[in-house]
Amino acid sequence: MWCVFAAIVAFAFNFCPLAAIAQQGINFCATGTMTMGPFDEHIAEIRKANRYEKADIDELIAEQKAGGPDFFSTQVVIKEEQSGSGDFDLHLFQGFSDPQAKYNVTMEWRCKSADYPVAYFVGFKVRQITGQTILVSREKGTVNIISLKTIDPGLDKPTSVKDADNHAVLCADIATGCIKTIFYGRY
Repeated sequence: MWCVFAAIVAFAFNFCPLAAIAQQGINFCATGTMTMGPFDEHIAEIRKANRYEKADIDELIAEQKAGGPDFFSTQVVIKEEQSGSGDFDLHLFQGFSDPQAKYNVTMEWRCKSADYPVAYFVGFKVRQITGQTILVSREKGTVNIISLKTIDPGLDKPTSVKDADNHAVLCADIATGCIKTIFYGRY
């Protein structure tokens, strides 16, 4: 019996430090909560802006229909670099600047241009980063924005996003897209 106990203790001392080393800190740029307005009102806003091609808007409508009722309120968005026009497009196309969208800040923006690229997680709470995997849990209305600089600075490594509870893959590679139930964007 003592052999089993010794094996467990040896395993804990040998394995646990490796797990602790593999887990990375999360560099949050900002956190908060957001209530998105209705999707059809969002479509009206981007049509009114007269900034996007009809084909792009039609594709977004098709993605929303395929993605289901939570598509608009669960988003993963990549922002490659700090830029005013990129911020404008991101906020307009993703619905963050819609008059119906309500955002409450819990942590003010603190990332600088050196912290880019960044990832916006809407409807998700970032729980842990281990290697090239970002673990999240679904939390309606939650917004977490994190720096990807130490994880995937060139967006050229396959960095996945997985559900923290069941490890289901939500984004096989955050640089290229997510499953169809998540509104994905890259700016």
